Amino acid sequence: MGSPRRYNESGSLSSAAMTSSNKTLIDVVATAAIRPALYDFSVGTSGTPADNVVVWQVQRFTASGTRTGVTPTALDSGDPASTGVSGQQHTVEPTYTTEVWRDGMNQRASYRWVAAPGGEIVCPATASNGVGIAAKSSAYTGDAIAQMMHAE
Repeated sequence: MGSPRRYNESGSLSSAAMTSSNKTLIDVVATAAIRPALYDFSVGTSGTPADNVVVWQVQRFTASGTRTGVTPTALDSGDPASTGVSGQQHTVEPTYTTEVWRDGMNQRASYRWVAAPGGEIVCPATASNGVGIAAKSSAYTGDAIAQMMHAE
């Protein structure tokens, strides 16, 4: 069997400011035919530097909410389009069910997570289920960015 196909998707809050409630920056959604496996992600802020805390979360969901579609980019230009779909700039948050990662960090810091082999966050092969990256801060109100890499 060959290597899995790998894709990248990036998202931001864009015109929506971060608040003390979770705001989803990017997600990837499974279908009945594919189980996306999140194996790498990075998060950070892109606003004016200051010393504020941002709480980041990676969570599973059962409905993706309302968002702007993002086309996952194949990391190998010979691969077909991604079967999983992605979105950013959520105006209605996903229906989150399970938190799989959480960390609070200084707004000036960026962070990258890479799964240990076999430690990927795998979505079920169920339509509308997936995983998203959200952030919140009681002090920082600027933009934030997130990038996910998933395998199919």
